[in-house]
Amino acid sequence: MPAIRTFIAIPTSNDLQQHIAELQTKLQETRTDVKWDSQNKFHITLKFLGNVEESKLELLSTALSKTIHPFTPFTLEYESLGVFPNLHNPRIVWIGIKSNQVISDLQSAVETVCLKFNFPKEDRAFHPHITLGRVHGTRNLVYLTDAIKTITFEPIKSLCSEVLLMKSNLLPSGSVYTILKSFPFNS
Repeated sequence: MPAIRTFIAIPTSNDLQQHIAELQTKLQETRTDVKWDSQNKFHITLKFLGNVEESKLELLSTALSKTIHPFTPFTLEYESLGVFPNLHNPRIVWIGIKSNQVISDLQSAVETVCLKFNFPKEDRAFHPHITLGRVHGTRNLVYLTDAIKTITFEPIKSLCSEVLLMKSNLLPSGSVYTILKSFPFNS
């Protein structure tokens, strides 16, 4: 049975995608060697699963649905621009959210369900963010880090009302995401 490359994520609204894309455009003006994500791929990853057998995905989906449904919609506030691991060696450019206990609880609940299906626990602390791009070289890197230090934007609020199980197809042109399942919150 074929395996499907999957992850669990919080989607972003079209309005939020547009606001973030405008910020991303300012960063692109630095002409740094960055592979920028398209705005339709913006999301917060709660858990990357990797390649998963379809039969296991069905069982996991049932368990996730039961775990996620009791949550009620909540608001996330996107407020910061940054890089992983740091400004001296940027690899990932991201936009982050204001500290939020609900998303931390949600991610922890998802992690607990995934552990029951033998998905290893993430070693790194959960840092909810949307990836804007991945740095692939050093050309104009100083302009990018300067822009990240100086660009300010008004915090953007967005309602979170569901979690998605996503499929990721890796193609030569980049990854393509498809929604496999939606888990709406209790409203």
